[in-house]
Amino acid sequence: MLGIWASAVLGAVWVGLAMDLAGGGHLAADGWGAVNSLPLPAQVVGWVLFLPVIVALWASQSGLSEAVGAAVLLGLALWTAVAWTGLARTLVAPRA
Repeated sequence: MLGIWASAVLGAVWVGLAMDLAGGGHLAADGWGAVNSLPLPAQVVGWVLFLPVIVALWASQSGLSEAVGAAVLLGLALWTAVAWTGLARTLVAPRA
């Protein structure tokens, strides 16, 4: 059950990040600043819980070329999609 809720939250975060980046990325910059302003233990927890999203924020704010940044974001989106397909297979697998 937790996997479904975690996937829903992560999906909402991905949709929000994509919409923000399409609109200029101002919230992504604010989000990256907020993550960096947290105390170190809270940063570690955030990185662990939201690794793909935090890496996407880093890529969008790091000054990488657009091609490299787009490749990083695409790779992270694919990583999330693969995780979701694993969850889907688990949910529809026959129970023993």
